[in-house]
Amino acid sequence: MESIARLKEICRRDNFDDNQRTMGSAARISIYFTRLFLMMKMSANQVTWLFTFLGTVGALCFLSPGVAGAAAGYILYRLHVIVDVSDGEVARYRDTFSPFGAYLDYLTHYFVYNIVLFAIPFRFFLDTGKAWGLVTGAVLMLSITLNRASVDCWFRANFGKRDRGDIEEGGRNAGRSALAPIVKWSVLAASRASGLQTFLDLYLISMIVESITGVESRSWLIPSYALILFSFTIARIAYTIFRGQIPRRATYY
Repeated sequence: MESIARLKEICRRDNFDDNQRTMGSAARISIYFTRLFLMMKMSANQVTWLFTFLGTVGALCFLSPGVAGAAAGYILYRLHVIVDVSDGEVARYRDTFSPFGAYLDYLTHYFVYNIVLFAIPFRFFLDTGKAWGLVTGAVLMLSITLNRASVDCWFRANFGKRDRGDIEEGGRNAGRSALAPIVKWSVLAASRASGLQTFLDLYLISMIVESITGVESRSWLIPSYALILFSFTIARIAYTIFRGQIPRRATYY
């Protein structure tokens, strides 16, 4: 088996630098998981199935009461993100790419995110009896679905008509955004604030604090995130329509 350094060269994706910026630690750790999967002789599709399994089970864990359920869901969710990077690395190593694997990968993002954003408000409803938690859950699920669809639908609308570089920011080595630094910082801050990972970080912290001190913070955390995600999603759709390109976070670094 090749060394980690050699595997990094073989499995390196074209947009490696952008992927490290947007995926964070997952893109740096994944190669160690990839090496394990290769030693186990797993195919890229099998790794994708593992990614789907970890994400689904992790999402369902958020339905469990207390900090234990939140911690289990958080850990499995983080593992599923790492394995999500690994399946592509295994595919590049073996030079085996399949429409089925890519299709399953895309579908997994849709239903795992929706299960997470259903489970957390529903757990809050079960714990507190506050029905508005269910309404917030519906807003979260609608927002995350529209957020993903804002990209997929734009590609579908332009399928066969234009090159990918024409409909997505940062294509053809176009370079970084020329906006003022403060504007780019604002865009990145909004993107991070709307990210599911940020919400899960804060949710786990809130559950730990609640278990220790009894101070309940979910009643403002969940609706606040719903407002942020919904607003960011609408802005993303409007930007795509106005500019004719999908905004990509990597172009603002």
